[in-house]
Amino acid sequence: MAFIWQMPRVLLADLSDAELLVASQRDAQAFAELYDRWAEPLLGFFYRRLRDPEVAADLMAETVATMFENRDGFRDIGRPASAWIFTIAARHLSRYRRRKTVEMNAVARLGWIVPALDEESAEMIEAMIESDGRGRDLEQVLSAMPAAERDAVQLKVLEELGYREIAEQLSCSVVAARVRVHRGLARLNKSMESTS
Repeated sequence: MAFIWQMPRVLLADLSDAELLVASQRDAQAFAELYDRWAEPLLGFFYRRLRDPEVAADLMAETVATMFENRDGFRDIGRPASAWIFTIAARHLSRYRRRKTVEMNAVARLGWIVPALDEESAEMIEAMIESDGRGRDLEQVLSAMPAAERDAVQLKVLEELGYREIAEQLSCSVVAARVRVHRGLARLNKSMESTS
């Protein structure tokens, strides 16, 4: 009888977000783990900005669907995966604010069914987000960041500006704009991980 040595399977819960995104390109369970980590923070991200649980839930679903569709394009180059995730979320938020409707394009392409939100679920979302300190934590982290980094992150993530446009708005070079965004996102990710 031949002995077959098997390497122990890494627990998905032990992987970083970036490692999960890379693994999800070949393992659906890795994406399920990523969803479990990010569904509530994404829901909170949208709810705190819009105060509408139904729109927040739809935007969260479309963001997750977009992440799933684009996971093959994610490359772990040392940046926090949360920056990639929140860039997608911010784009959907920006699109919603411009068009006043949630376009469920990725959800439709994937054939996902998003159930309508009933009154009880809406109240649960409101209660969960209102009682969760993450929103206050995020606001505290942002307010504690150097103004140059905070402004650069907000222009990149929330307003979806390119680095040249960020540089013009902040009166700095394109290289400095890139550095400010990168440092700000890294600081934000590190600070939010330490408050979790």
